[in-house]
Amino acid sequence: MSRRESALEEALKIREATKETVPAGGIAEAAVKQPDLPRFDIGEILVDFARVNKHVVCITEPHSHAAEQYKRIRARILKSTVKDFLNTIMITSPDMGEGKTITALNLAVTMANEIDYTVLLVDADLRNPSVHRYLGIEPEYGLGDYLMGRVKLPDVLIKTGIGKLVILPGGKPPDNPAELLSSERMRLLVQEMKLRYKDRYIIFDSSPVLVTADPLSLGGYMDGIVLLIQAAYTSSKAAAQAISLLKDFTLLGTVFNNVPHYLERNFYSYYYQDGKQGTVKKYPYGKRA
Repeated sequence: MSRRESALEEALKIREATKETVPAGGIAEAAVKQPDLPRFDIGEILVDFARVNKHVVCITEPHSHAAEQYKRIRARILKSTVKDFLNTIMITSPDMGEGKTITALNLAVTMANEIDYTVLLVDADLRNPSVHRYLGIEPEYGLGDYLMGRVKLPDVLIKTGIGKLVILPGGKPPDNPAELLSSERMRLLVQEMKLRYKDRYIIFDSSPVLVTADPLSLGGYMDGIVLLIQAAYTSSKAAAQAISLLKDFTLLGTVFNNVPHYLERNFYSYYYQDGKQGTVKKYPYGKRA
């Protein structure tokens, strides 16, 4: 056996010996993680920036006015959650086509670019998983496959190369999405992801709340919910119905999406929902809430 082969064999032995004790983040991370939780190995699939959808502005146009609005939303969420580290957050909307997945993606990217936080974005819209399409990737498996026991979690976690962002795609749409999301396996997965790292936010892109029962199943596991409302599209009745359905959960806020330019001059591109008061407050542009 050559010297090179001997060195390689020795390196492999060392790697196998340390595989179960040192997580992906290294020795410092190993010291703080809970010992009873299994290690997550993360795949090496990276996102090709050239294939990212143009609406993911925090990647394609990070210095644009639109990207700045997501940074403001990030600041709002951090202010509301960081004290008690309420780190499991679900994004939903009343109906389809209101931009919830784009909002979830942009929010995840801008939070992952924060110095102090890592982010896991979970595509929990199992009926119409689309996070991977906006990032221009085609993963073989996803959350649905994991919940059905077909794959292990490390097989579906994807490193993006975008800040400190990891994604868990939805996978192929299953026949029983509501049952999977309300299962004990899903509850344990959320709990495990929540407790694993003390600097990680987990953002869940859910299906619309007026279309499916899935957000109501998933909402019970969440620390907070953000409701996406699209200007000139979502009716006031639909918005009120969605808020009513979510009344038993912690509603962190409502994002007012796709605001016409003439309104942007006068108002921020989002509304902040005061969960304690249950009222929607508008903040004039240029003034602090």
